[in-house]
Amino acid sequence: MNNFTNLIFVEDWLIERKVDLTINETQCRASIPSNASWFGARIRLGPENELIKPIWISVKANQVLESKLVKIRELLDDCRSGLLFLPENL
Repeated sequence: MNNFTNLIFVEDWLIERKVDLTINETQCRASIPSNASWFGARIRLGPENELIKPIWISVKANQVLESKLVKIRELLDDCRSGLLFLPENL
């Protein structure tokens, strides 16, 4: 389980999770996969949930609406809180 796996798609955004059972750690990340196959080349949320947009990507305004980002950040927080992930209000 030491690789990121797709967890859920929500409004253009993909949330992925990696579980490391050797150190009992769960990592989660969110990105818009339509622009690139590699995570680092995508529009994504950084470690502090900040929006990161590579300069070569044009973004649709509706993909980064604050209301949408709030929902994605909440889902990331839920994902990071433990092994069990049960999203609400999708």
